[in-house]
Amino acid sequence: MLIHKITSIGLLTGLISLSLGHGIALADIPGNHPYYIHARSDLRKAESLLETSDEFNVTQEMRSADQYVRNAIRDIEVASALDDKNTSSYPPIDTSLKHRDKFQQIYQLLNTANQDIAREEDNNFVLSWRNKAEVEINQAKHFTAIAAVRDTVDDLNGD
Repeated sequence: MLIHKITSIGLLTGLISLSLGHGIALADIPGNHPYYIHARSDLRKAESLLETSDEFNVTQEMRSADQYVRNAIRDIEVASALDDKNTSSYPPIDTSLKHRDKFQQIYQLLNTANQDIAREEDNNFVLSWRNKAEVEINQAKHFTAIAAVRDTVDDLNGD
């Protein structure tokens, strides 16, 4: 009887230790957060493209989009810092796109950044910052689309 109790207690203790060890092994560790890095990289590229000069009526929309992109970058950096992730790498930015392709590239970068940050987040504490960045990116997409339409109309009118 005593051996049966000791065996049961030992088995229970072993199972608890195993489950705790497994949970600790799966715990999120500080380091790189590739999705934050990719999203921020795409946003930095979009930001750089939005800062290039254009017609006056297009520039107004580009400034609005740029402000939302900057806000999204800030929100992602706060979320990554709160999540104890390193996003300090800054990839090079190619700004040698043709005028018309610029808006397509910006919109594509914003879409990709949105997809990157929309991935599952294991730290609920940073969800509000991530969600705020998502709203900012969507607003930047909105103003980028308006700028692209205005630019196309200007090009059609010969302005």
